[in-house]
Amino acid sequence: MKIIFVKIVTSVFFIWLLLISLSVVFDFALKQNCNLKASYIQKTKINADILIHGPCEPLWFVSPAILDKQTGLKSYDLALSHSDFADNYLHLYFYLKNNSPPRYLFLFVTPESMDENYDTFNTYRFADFIGDVKVDSVVKECDSSYFFWTKIPFMKYAYYNNKINFDAVQGLKHYFTHRTLPHFVDGYEPPLQIKWDNHLDEFIQLYPKGYSFKWSKRREKYLSLIIKEAQQKGVKVYLFESPVLKESLQYQPNRKEIVNKIKALAATYNIVYKQFDDLEISESRENFMSPLNLNLKSSRIFTDELGKYIKNIDTKVNE
Repeated sequence: MKIIFVKIVTSVFFIWLLLISLSVVFDFALKQNCNLKASYIQKTKINADILIHGPCEPLWFVSPAILDKQTGLKSYDLALSHSDFADNYLHLYFYLKNNSPPRYLFLFVTPESMDENYDTFNTYRFADFIGDVKVDSVVKECDSSYFFWTKIPFMKYAYYNNKINFDAVQGLKHYFTHRTLPHFVDGYEPPLQIKWDNHLDEFIQLYPKGYSFKWSKRREKYLSLIIKEAQQKGVKVYLFESPVLKESLQYQPNRKEIVNKIKALAATYNIVYKQFDDLEISESRENFMSPLNLNLKSSRIFTDELGKYIKNIDTKVNE
């Protein structure tokens, strides 16, 4: 009986040790992956003048190259696919830990941003940063069931292993090949490979009476935290929205109400919520991949307009 007990204890010990070792390897590997923005921005000096932030929309259609040419400033696209404000908040925190505060932060905000049916908190992006007080606080609030299991060695990776394994292997590859730059150096990922047949018709079939947005207090909380984090560093914050397909507006009955709430929130921090809803590209489906997503051609037009807007702001500031 004693021998069996010793074997069990020894086995548990070695399994525990193996899991701890695997966790250390994954921690190291993910931090070497240049294609992960959370890792890249914490080990590379970007020091942009303009920081573009938000979910997939600005990731896909705000090109820093166009902004830089238009403004004469250096910009970086910190946006991440399908991310919510809590996700954005932590990435801004990571950026500011290693980089000088930008002159301007342009954060993408739409009525969809305030509704938890759209975008999400991508917990797996922060697995290798568990242990940081601020990361732990946000992860615990946004994904408490995951956070509970992180107390067990390696479970912070096993929980979402299908999202992490490839990134860890790629991180090791970057380490051994001495790679220091990501595939998309300025953070922008052009939608060249995305082929959508503007799905407004599908939206109408799903919501024949339209969709009413639901305001999330948690989204409001993290939007406010982003603004405060930036303003405390002396960053001038602007909220912005790209053109929306006008044809789709009639199927969003409370859109104006939510927009007004966003404007009111912006006003409490003495900042601007800029909507580019007067551009001609909003008139035709030919300019959109979906009601909210511009295609490559129209995204260049929009980025050029955004660049003009920023240049005008910067000129007035420096007068």
